[in-house]
Amino acid sequence: SCSNTSSHFVQSTGPTRHFSRGRLAAGVPGTMTGELIRTYIPEQRLLEDGSGVFPLVLAPRNGAVMSKTGLTQWCQRHEVELRSMALHHGAVLLRGCTIQNANDFSAVTRVSNCEAYPYLGGAAPREEIIAGEVYSLNDSPLDQPIPFHHVLSQAPHPPTYALLFCEHAEGGSTPIIHSGEVAAFLERTAPDFARRLEVHGVRYIRVLPEVTDKSSAQGRSWRDTFGVSTREEAEDAMRKQSISWEWLPNGDCRTVTAVLPALRVDRRTGKKVFFNSIVAALMGWNDARNVGEKSVVLGDGSAPDIDTIRAVARFMEDRRVTFKWQQGDVLFIDNMLVMTGRDSSMSPGRVLISLRGPPRSPSAEDLGIPPLRVGIIGAGAMGKEHIRNFKLLGPDVATVVAVADSDERARNEAVEELGQRADPYEVFNTWEELVDCKNVDSVVICTPNFQHIEIIPKAIAAGKHILCEKPLCTTVADCEEVERLVEEREQKARLRGEQAPIFMTGMEYRWMPPISRLIEETDSGVHGKVHVISIREHRFPFLVKVKNWNRWNRYTGGTLVEKACHFFDLMRRIARSEPVSVYASGDQAVNHKDEIYEEGPSDIIDHALCIVQFENGTRAALDLCMFAEDEQTEQVTAVCELGKVEARSPDSTVRIVNRKHRSTPGRAPPAPAERAVPHLQSMPVPEDLASAGYHEGATFFELRAFCEAAKGLRPVPVTARDGKMAVAMGAAAHESILKKESVNIKDIASVGRHWAGVASSRGSQELPSSRL
Repeated sequence: SCSNTSSHFVQSTGPTRHFSRGRLAAGVPGTMTGELIRTYIPEQRLLEDGSGVFPLVLAPRNGAVMSKTGLTQWCQRHEVELRSMALHHGAVLLRGCTIQNANDFSAVTRVSNCEAYPYLGGAAPREEIIAGEVYSLNDSPLDQPIPFHHVLSQAPHPPTYALLFCEHAEGGSTPIIHSGEVAAFLERTAPDFARRLEVHGVRYIRVLPEVTDKSSAQGRSWRDTFGVSTREEAEDAMRKQSISWEWLPNGDCRTVTAVLPALRVDRRTGKKVFFNSIVAALMGWNDARNVGEKSVVLGDGSAPDIDTIRAVARFMEDRRVTFKWQQGDVLFIDNMLVMTGRDSSMSPGRVLISLRGPPRSPSAEDLGIPPLRVGIIGAGAMGKEHIRNFKLLGPDVATVVAVADSDERARNEAVEELGQRADPYEVFNTWEELVDCKNVDSVVICTPNFQHIEIIPKAIAAGKHILCEKPLCTTVADCEEVERLVEEREQKARLRGEQAPIFMTGMEYRWMPPISRLIEETDSGVHGKVHVISIREHRFPFLVKVKNWNRWNRYTGGTLVEKACHFFDLMRRIARSEPVSVYASGDQAVNHKDEIYEEGPSDIIDHALCIVQFENGTRAALDLCMFAEDEQTEQVTAVCELGKVEARSPDSTVRIVNRKHRSTPGRAPPAPAERAVPHLQSMPVPEDLASAGYHEGATFFELRAFCEAAKGLRPVPVTARDGKMAVAMGAAAHESILKKESVNIKDIASVGRHWAGVASSRGSQELPSSRL
């Protein structure tokens, strides 16, 4: 129970509710997850980044079997966890089940809560066993191998998930490989070709027979491929998919797809995947109509690097996992992350497949996941903004059940924000009381920067989900301590076979609508590699905070930590690379120089210019001036190989330019008619979101992501390490200003140093004596 509350609001006397944290990370054999436990098979291995086993295997305890009804009910109860496990591991093998036929399998697939996805557009000859739901895996002769590929990656909108079911085993097996590992191998060993793939994409060229040819693994007819009966219907289907075609004299149809991505960024994780059918096409599309090496071209019409593709194929063979099927097995594959293939075999086993689209959007109530019970630590401007945005999310998602602040005025303002409500909440004088409160399962830390390092360890030890406002801490050393504590908690949870509560760093700017749109554009790869990032914020001076703690480097971390950590985080996110060095120049020119405090004069800078160099060659620049305008204006620009994307706030617009001229112009610049026409997108912020805070609606989207991550619905989008790196870049910038030279990030980040203007605040929680 909670004690020493500072108001008349009482705690609920009902039982404390706890929800099941469903996602499983690496753990130990025999860990329970509902009626299935985690187990191992000899063929599985660790993923290269050590994040999990591949595939994850779940089975009943002690060699028991699960009935078809039991498996269907389990999948229905745990459909969110199942998708989360697939996202974490790539594939989940459900073993020890007694489902026997296509009808049983169909019942399992239907409770996945994902959109149905009929098999249209694929090359494989397949029997449709249950209309629109269950198909044979591939009806071509078993002695024909099928190279690795993502299912229907040559389609404009591929399926999100593929479920495989072993109806009859009899010695059969299916090889799988994690696509993220393949993408990393390609970029590591052939960076130039990887960049060509990322920039240009690919087209697939295939001749479809008039009648399905089951002697070929690519023998599906154009009628079956597009689900049509006539040429006119086929042409209409191809036109909708931007496929060009040519009818051949024998009734076959030669098709060329639109340009499709070959290296994609999985937006859920921010990591690249080798999402394509290049290897399968070049090495496997060989039959009476097709020649594999003529089946793929890059988007610019050039030929792919065959030697590199063969090297990729060898890597796949070396790193693949091939497990032997057992009757009743179900393999749940995240099709964005995992490729499948087939070895040549004479095994008469039979495997069925069902494809599913993206998850539907059920409410938390539908999923049986209770709302988060949130405590707000620090009721200043950001604390009140969080309260307003949690209200907008709604009580089915999260409810603020407690607030803590040492300042009486801030507590009263928080009570006003919470307003009259039927459910009780508590108000505390100290953050320690809130962290100890059993009715709180999640905390949002909005206190002065230097207090974070005191609060976070206690909140971690108390088992809370944590969202800590930026900056993570005032020094890199303190950030590293937080990172260590988070990793230690996660490791202990893994050993228990549980999912640890999450830790997330608050970086609202990632969710500003125009900036979020810019990130989507650069992640897509359609503009090519990001080479130059430019960020400008011109605004008013720092606002007045309680006891003016934000007037000194020792309490804030310095302006380039306190304020610019947002921008350094954006640079790193957009570049998708780690910083190497920072050069900065800045000073205190105007702001706060006439303010005299008992603590001494303010020492925070009010303007700076910074240059950051990244490992992948991207360069980024920051122009920060805090005496420029009476409103806060941001401009973020990413200049890519083929054009640029520019986001502006508070205009809430995105400007996209795809250059027409990609080579050196002649003696005169391009004439107006020869220039690219910019595409301007307006992204107005809904009035209720805009009025709930000062970040263009971003706090709402950030809190929604935090709640989803805490409930196991998505990975943590901004980790403790992300928070540390933003602080390290800011600290390096301050040190560069002092030394008047470029500073290497590893000299700051790897040894936990702090720049000369700030020291660790551990053991010093008190606000400064800072009256004017």
